[in-house]
Parts: sequence; structure tokens; C-alpha cells
Amino acid sequence: MSSACANTVIRCEGEQSSDARTGACAETTCQQLPLPFTTWRSEFGDNIYPRESQAPEIAAVVPIEELQTNSPATNLLSAQNRRATEGAWTVARRRWQEGTVYLRRSKTLPDAWWGRFVESVQTETGTVRLQRNVRLGDARQFTKPLAKRALREYVDKANDYQPMTVKSQMMGKAVTSFAVFAARWQEEILIHKKASTAATVKGHINNSLIPAFGKMAIGDIDSERVQTFLNRLMGKASPKTVKNVWTTLRIMWNSAVAWKYVTGELRVELPRSRRLRMRCYTVQEVKRILANTKDAERIFFWLAAETGLRAGELIALRASDVDLETLAVEVSKAIWGRMEHNPKTEAGFRSICISARLGAAIKEYLAGRTDGYLFHTDSGNPWDASNVLERKLNTVLERLEIPKIEPKLLAKIIGMDRTIDQATRSEKRAASLGLHSFRHTNATAMDSLAIQQQIRKQRLGHSGSNVTESYTHTFTHDEREAAEKLGELFGTGWPEIDKGKLISFPSLSQVKEGPVGDVQQALANQ
Repeated sequence: MSSACANTVIRCEGEQSSDARTGACAETTCQQLPLPFTTWRSEFGDNIYPRESQAPEIAAVVPIEELQTNSPATNLLSAQNRRATEGAWTVARRRWQEGTVYLRRSKTLPDAWWGRFVESVQTETGTVRLQRNVRLGDARQFTKPLAKRALREYVDKANDYQPMTVKSQMMGKAVTSFAVFAARWQEEILIHKKASTAATVKGHINNSLIPAFGKMAIGDIDSERVQTFLNRLMGKASPKTVKNVWTTLRIMWNSAVAWKYVTGELRVELPRSRRLRMRCYTVQEVKRILANTKDAERIFFWLAAETGLRAGELIALRASDVDLETLAVEVSKAIWGRMEHNPKTEAGFRSICISARLGAAIKEYLAGRTDGYLFHTDSGNPWDASNVLERKLNTVLERLEIPKIEPKLLAKIIGMDRTIDQATRSEKRAASLGLHSFRHTNATAMDSLAIQQQIRKQRLGHSGSNVTESYTHTFTHDEREAAEKLGELFGTGWPEIDKGKLISFPSLSQVKEGPVGDVQQALANQ
């Protein structure tokens, strides 16, 4: 039931208009005060509202102009400096504070002005009000008004406090921290990437992006901050790594724009990087490796050199993928992290022809077996690429005294500014030999044999010819042969010297001996 009395300032729902015993009007008054302070007072005290849970809900507030000078509300004392009387509603805390300034004296330290205020802190259990004490300055340099002015900066920040939920409602998704967005992005987007790609991206996020932007609101990230971050990262990582980290951040930023977290785009200048020419095996080194291995190891390294398959594609091959009649190998899977996945690109699904010699060696190795992995352990599991590299290939290279890392090549790559110990992982990889080096050797061999570009691209499973070109190097004997051919072209068959047509110029002594006109005439006669 709702009713209004002539002297009622606040109209309340669920309130009786008269007392059942006296029939008098139950006047509930409220003094209009500057927000957010409001004092409630009832003429009947505890008899009307014995408990806080029975307090009525506010229905409407009468404008201050309707207050009469003889209204009981005008007789109420201000609530700014006193609490509500016993039996009234619970008064909300004073949100807008001014703080307190006091002088702290010390026998050992200079006297100083200190300020005291209350600050709201958000914890796991909720919002907690804490009292803060801050040093404002020496008493010799600060007067009390100056100390109050210095305290105002702290108090204003405390007064403007809002819980994160309220900020999120006011500012939208832009206040979400980058760490929270990164976790959300990994749950929704990264799960669709290949396992090898996902592992690399997670490394970029956890090792580089989260330490730099994790606590920052995603809306505060701009091109300037990203440029500063990349410049600092350049001193710790190689240019290729910096470029890869930027690619990861750009992909995440595109998702943030699509999900309405941010607007606009990031524009930065990447550090210049030069493409490193990966070291590859020579033909003679490959022959030595094959001659000094046997059984499964020899077939593995032979396939790697002749087909150029990736390490994950090699260990994922099954016996049924090799067609010994047509001499072809079907590539449809790749193993990474002990799990089967699709090849790296769509072009990775391919069928590669093998030579009759390699086919005969595989037939002898299989000995009629048609199931299981082509290269497997005693328990039937596929080989692990890391174990093949460490336990098999590196052992063979060491036995044959083929250097794993070429020091001269590494010194040439890093230049004169750094030592070999300061080389980055990418630079060491470019100067070292491994399983992937067989792939570069295969691309270089096909180029040396003048095999068509389209066939080379198809056999390597590259999506573009430019990638195939980056895998192509030159063998030393091919370059030597090219140098000899160029030397023969320009260094032989020179014509005989025709002395009559040679033009001679006077020496300095001739110029000094005769007049200038005589010298010019001699030149003209010639």
C-alpha cells in the first residue's frame, strides 16, 4: 500500500498511512542534503521500522522546492557530521573524503607532514577498505595548506575508485587485460592451428607478449608501445624471432578487432633482417653417411636425401605408403609431438617417385612386411625425430668427422661485432647440419641437375616457388665449374694488340718541358 501525507518528504511503498492505535499520520521525513548523504528519521522510531530488513523501498523523491519552511524536515540536523539516530536506517559510508593531514615529529629524522585517507582495494573475497598513510614532505618545505594540496592527489584517486565490474560496464571490453584476452584467444582460435604452430605461438605469448603486456588493458595497447617492445626485443632475439613474435601479436590483434575489444590497426617498423643461407650436405658427405650406415638408418637417410621429405613426414610413413611396383611414396601424414597431424601445407599431400635403387633397398628392408610404420621401435611405435637426430645422425657425423657446426661459416654469419658464443639460435642453426639439411641438399641437387621448377616445388611440397628458391643453394663443384666456364669465356681468345690505334698521353715531364701548345699539337698529330 502506498500513501502520501502532506508533510511526507520521501514516499515509500508498503508503508501504512496512519497508526493503527492513534490514527495519526505516520510521517516519514528526509532532509535533502548534498549527494551522497541522506538522513532518514521517523517520528515513531523503532515502532515503525524495528529491523533494517523491514525498511521500505523508495518509490519517489519529492523535489526540494516542495519542502515547506515549517516542514519537520527543516528541523533535522545535518547528517554530514553525525550518524543517524538509533532505530533509523543504516547510513551508507561516506564515499567522498578529504583526508587528514598531521605533523609527525622525530628525534632522528626531520619533521614531516603525513596524510591519512581510506582506499578501497579489490581482493578475492570482495572490496576491502584500507587506511593509508603517506609521507607528503618535510615540514621545513611544506606548510599545512601545501601538505593538504599534496594529499589531494591521493584522495582524488581513492574517491574515484570503481570495482572492475563497474569499469567493464562503463568502458566495455577495452578494459580487459591482455592476459585475459590471450587466454580467451588460445581457447577459441589457437586450437584450430597445427600442433607445431600452436607450440610456437604459445612460446611467443608466454615468453614475450605476456611479460610485456599481460597486466595492461588491451585498449591501452597502441602502435607506440608495440614499437618500443619490438625495439627492446631486438637486443635479446634475432630479427627473425622478432618478426615471428610480431606476426603472432598481429594475428591476435585482428581477432581483438573482430571481437570488438579494440579498434584500428597497429603499424610498426620491423628491424631489417637478412636471409640466412642454410648449410647443406655435399654430395660426397651424403655418400659417406649412406656407406657407413645400414638397415633402417640407411633407408631413412637415403629417403631424406632423395625425396627431401620433412622429418615429421618421414617418421609418419607406413609400410603401406610405399608402392614398390610403381616406385612411389604417398605422403599424407606428419608426426609432431608423438601425434599424427596433416602435413605442413596443402601442397604437403603428395606422391613422390623414388629411384629403382632406393626401391630395391626398401624392398629388402621390409622383407614382405606390409603394415605398421616404415621406421618403428621394438614396441611398434614410430621413431622420434629428436632421438634420430641425437642418437643416430649426430653419432654418424662424429664418427665420420663431419663438423656439426662450421665455425668459419658461423663467424661469417655473425660478422665482426660479436663472438661465436654470442650467436643466436637461428644463426647457429644456419651453420649446422641436421635432419632438415637433407631437405636443403635435395633442393640444391635438383637445381644442379636442371630439374624443372614446378617438379622441384611439387616434390618438396612447397606452396610457392619462392620458398623453393630459398631452399636452393649451390654445390661447391658446381660453382667451381661455373667459375672455370666464366674464366674461359672472358680469359681466352683475346685479340692481338694493334699498336697503331693505341692512344698515348704525355707524361708530366713532357708537359713541363715544352709549351702547352706544343703538347696539344703532338696529341693531335697522333
